[in-house]
Amino acid sequence: MIGSKSPAEADGADIRAAWVWQAQSISNGDELLNNAAKHKINRLYVNVDMTLSKEVYQTFIAKASRVGIAVEALGGDPSWAVSGREGPMLRMASWVNDYNQAAEPNERFDALHLDIKPYVLPAWAKDARALVQSWTTNMNLLLEQVEQNGGMNVNVDLPFWLDSYTVTGNRTSEDTDNESLSRWFMDRVDHVTLLAYRDSAQGNNGIIRLIEQEMEWADASDASVTVGVNTKPMPGEEFTTFAGKGTTQLESVIEEVASAFSDHSSYAGIAVHDIVYWGQLEPAEVPLPENPSKQPEIRGTYIWEASQVTNDGGEHILEFAREQDINWLYVRLDLDQPYSSYRSFVKRATAQGIEIHAMGGHPIWGKEENRPRIQRLIDYVKNYNAESEPDEQFEGIHLDIEPYTLPEWESNRDTLLTEWAANIAYFQEETKKDSHLETSADLAVWLDSFALPGKDTSVAEYMIKTLDHVSLMAFRNMAEGSNGIAAVVSQEMEIADRLGKRLLISVEMKENHEGHHISFYQKGAAEMETQLAKLPDLLADYQAYQGNIVHAYDYWIEAKP
Repeated sequence: MIGSKSPAEADGADIRAAWVWQAQSISNGDELLNNAAKHKINRLYVNVDMTLSKEVYQTFIAKASRVGIAVEALGGDPSWAVSGREGPMLRMASWVNDYNQAAEPNERFDALHLDIKPYVLPAWAKDARALVQSWTTNMNLLLEQVEQNGGMNVNVDLPFWLDSYTVTGNRTSEDTDNESLSRWFMDRVDHVTLLAYRDSAQGNNGIIRLIEQEMEWADASDASVTVGVNTKPMPGEEFTTFAGKGTTQLESVIEEVASAFSDHSSYAGIAVHDIVYWGQLEPAEVPLPENPSKQPEIRGTYIWEASQVTNDGGEHILEFAREQDINWLYVRLDLDQPYSSYRSFVKRATAQGIEIHAMGGHPIWGKEENRPRIQRLIDYVKNYNAESEPDEQFEGIHLDIEPYTLPEWESNRDTLLTEWAANIAYFQEETKKDSHLETSADLAVWLDSFALPGKDTSVAEYMIKTLDHVSLMAFRNMAEGSNGIAAVVSQEMEIADRLGKRLLISVEMKENHEGHHISFYQKGAAEMETQLAKLPDLLADYQAYQGNIVHAYDYWIEAKP
């Protein structure tokens, strides 16, 4: 191990840290430091962007130092664990070393912080052994370089479950002769941020029980440990995050964890992922009203033309999103484009507070013979995410299939429905393999009247149950009435509430000739906003209702006032 104890450890204060993935936020760092002060943060893991001038980092770190906040140089990519792809990691470490050598003491990074996560790569699930070997080899190269350059504290992020693998890449249950991979890291680095993403301290699946072994190892290895918790929304895995549960619960769990490990010499404090989502938690000091008005969290639209993102970087989309307070986009992908075509757009959208879901689909995707098309989309998004920075990654995959437009809907409906349902189940299962990507699809509201052949359930209930969320195509231009938006989605809302699933409501802005009640094309954007504003009260009894999606960007931007 190299380096020395961090300031927070040296003076006996517990670390309260947060990840900062938005490197640009330090350019005018006052807002970031004000947010840190609100959370009583004394340590920031700040993403390193080597294209920023060193003066930007010097100014920010000096400001942070004056208010008692240490700054670690954060970086990482799953590919850094792959043999032959350690170059970017070593270059970052070299950049940080050169920066620290030239900077004044109060302008220096306190540590090199690595967030690599090779276990998100498909190779990990297929055979982790080679990847573990290359990961440890690359880490040894880094540690040797750091030591040769004079030494710097090295901090790594590790999931709590890494103790189930040994340094050979085998499961510990199958390999009792070799040390745990977690212990290997603790013996070599100065500090570990242990990702214990759970929303409770106690119980068999609580933080304390899950990391007891690691804390004992860290004591023996003389490594210090901060316990990482999560505040990012995790649909379908709500037990891994404090999102939606408020700062009161977060702070209570932090106190329980600190108390449980107070006798461990290795325990150094807590780290929260990340500062943006932490700031979105319900404040502890603001009591909820007795009858809170339910407001939709999501306001989004569809981007159907991939070229609008790949050709000019999509700045016109982001400008429109700022004007319309959009925080959610379904973006259709051109799978023949390189990953680099999307990274900048997703990164800028993420910094703007927009969640991006990759989109694809066609009516023929409802047929079993076209399942490889779904697989190709899944593989593209997974591989893209694996090779992208965290703030460049897609949050989910969204399908728009609508097989009821095919001739088979009239001639062979039962077979088409059966194959469509099987393809959706396949999509869900394949997407969830080695990923936390959210799955979703568009669903016509009238599908609750069709039974799924051979199943005691409707098509609508099957889709809602299978996927993480569904966008209901409630194509009506009035909120109220027996044929209004609220009425036509009520059945699906009841189903989703019973199943604990989320629903979004999609409305139409495209010109439509099926009836004057379908689209807002004639009524215009102002009337659409008036009708959408009624939905929170009309749907207040349903927990499933999460927001509205306008179909689509191309029509909305040209909409009548």
